[in-house]
Amino acid sequence: MVKLFLDKDLIGETEQYLSRFKKKCLISSDEADSHFSEPWDIVVLSENSFDKTTSIEMLQKEFPFSRLFFLPSSVYSPKIHREDVIVFSDKNTLINNLITVLSIQIEMDEKNRRFSTFSIYREPIFSGNEIKPFLMSLRGKRNGPLNLLFVEENGSESYHFARFLYPELIIDTVDCSQLSAESLKLYLEGDRFKGGFLSLPHQCVFFDGIHKLDTDDLLYLYSMANQSNGFPLITSCRTDEIDRVKIVFDLYETVKIPPIRMRKGDIPFLINDLISQFAQEHNLKVKYPTKSTLDICRMYSWPGNYTELKKFTRDYCLNGALKTLQDFFKGIELIQNEDQLPQLNSFQKQLRNTVEEIFVKKVMEITEHNRKKAASLLGISYKSLSKKLKLYNAD
Repeated sequence: MVKLFLDKDLIGETEQYLSRFKKKCLISSDEADSHFSEPWDIVVLSENSFDKTTSIEMLQKEFPFSRLFFLPSSVYSPKIHREDVIVFSDKNTLINNLITVLSIQIEMDEKNRRFSTFSIYREPIFSGNEIKPFLMSLRGKRNGPLNLLFVEENGSESYHFARFLYPELIIDTVDCSQLSAESLKLYLEGDRFKGGFLSLPHQCVFFDGIHKLDTDDLLYLYSMANQSNGFPLITSCRTDEIDRVKIVFDLYETVKIPPIRMRKGDIPFLINDLISQFAQEHNLKVKYPTKSTLDICRMYSWPGNYTELKKFTRDYCLNGALKTLQDFFKGIELIQNEDQLPQLNSFQKQLRNTVEEIFVKKVMEITEHNRKKAASLLGISYKSLSKKLKLYNAD
């Protein structure tokens, strides 16, 4: 969203002409020192803001994020002659130029948001076919009458699904664990000196972890959010904390985020896409997991869900398969209920096969693919080693 700072002396003169941009542009109010409250993109100043010592460097220090300044011609001097400055001589010139610039800038931002939509859909969390029915169902809830409540297990990172639902919008996140009972009302409403969170324009808001709030705060949050009603509102709560939000549970449309263990067929796609993403971001060359490694990952229950899966792929890229599998079982400590437990016998068997494959390939690498020497080091026959390599599709 384009953020426009208007000098207090100019707000009254330009307000009616800029009303068309209020839903697409954040325009400053006449509060004192409001230039410190936002990273303003465009700054419009009157001659009362200047003295003889004012320079473009001073303006940029006061408004470090500004891409463009509108300045009155009466203060024009070599000190402020720059390509990022537009000079105006009267109100009409200012308004005409400002409307043109805002229109162009907002259109550019819209195009950038549409482009970013494609990158959202390419997030690894949406990889695979088993998640597609859920995504189609989720998309149908865009225009529902009730605000949404995402019910998720630990580590599900439901924020990604909020972005999927509204890819064209900027989503502002509120971490409810950071809001105390004393500060919630002040944070949302503000006070007589400064407006609160809900006094600013928003395209979409995601309240993360509302189970952290007490009963009064839950009711207050719901009533305040519905008074605004000018933007989509999404909340989330943990599955194991659902009893804490029962008082408002029926006031939301609930959406249960599928845990990773319910998407076993997607896990190989998730892992490979996460590894590819991490490798590209850090310019790493990595070997992708073998079939046996992916098989054991499918059998594992991933109690830490997407967060745990991301850590696994990061460790895989940095430390290799064997070291990563050694740390793999630390995630078992995250298991909280019986449906998160893997099948012990099949899991043990697959783990043994996976570690064996990694070990055999490592020995082959050390012996420079000398099968006779490798078989001797492994303590198995040449014939047995050949069978294993054939099974692994390895030389």
